[in-house]
Amino acid sequence: MADQGPSKTNIQKVFKKLRSIPTNKVCFDCATKNPTWASVTYGVFICIDCSAAHRSLGVHVSFVRSTQLDTNWTWLQLRAMQLGGNGNGTAFFTQHNCLTKDSQQKYHSRAAQLYKEKLHQLASQAMRLHGTEINIDNTPDASSPQPKEVDFFQEHEILIAVGNGISEPAPFPMKNGQALSKPSVDSSEGPSVEAALSMSPTTASQVSESRKATIGVRKPAGNKKGGLGGKKGGLGAQKVKTDFTKLEKQMQVADERKAAASLATATESKSKEEEDAQM
Repeated sequence: MADQGPSKTNIQKVFKKLRSIPTNKVCFDCATKNPTWASVTYGVFICIDCSAAHRSLGVHVSFVRSTQLDTNWTWLQLRAMQLGGNGNGTAFFTQHNCLTKDSQQKYHSRAAQLYKEKLHQLASQAMRLHGTEINIDNTPDASSPQPKEVDFFQEHEILIAVGNGISEPAPFPMKNGQALSKPSVDSSEGPSVEAALSMSPTTASQVSESRKATIGVRKPAGNKKGGLGGKKGGLGAQKVKTDFTKLEKQMQVADERKAAASLATATESKSKEEEDAQM
């Protein structure tokens, strides 16, 4: 029956095999040799002194049992011990930077909470898969790495590339560092990293020399369009061809004429005033 607990013989077989593991031969907390007690909550072996410290934490934090005296173990508890172990526990706590020796801090930490939940989940899964089988060697342990999460953005880019029909170019055949066939390079496309890596240094230098630089090179003057929209006489700066020296002389003569006219008008006006005064 699935709800029937393991027999004393089964319990002895399980712990005989678990105690043969080198990491389980020392206490999980203080490294005392040949521990005979266990914290079922974390699946680790501890000595009798550390078992007292675990009891003081409360059964909701750490449930302690004897691997030799207690005979009322359940299958779920044995699965936790089989999937846990001192080696897996040490690796998990170290990975989460929980290195303290203080029991209060250690077993009330975030790492302890995560490990307890993970171990319970794996033990329940093993019960569904193996039932009351004694050996469950094919079941992953609690410290095994989880499957790597898929990057959403990376997956999205891959799907777009597949949808657009983009595929990686086939590598060019190489022999002794030389390309067997010269890769064709389309000048209308951008540079190809794959083609550049597949070329030998000699071939790459020849290809680079055959290409003319287009940056900083002026276009021929005949290709330029004048004015807006290429129309002649459009808006824009035009070259001035006026002789400023000649223009200045003309303005000077005009000023002299204007000054002479003004002087003649003033003289005539003065003479007329004198004649009026004599009369």
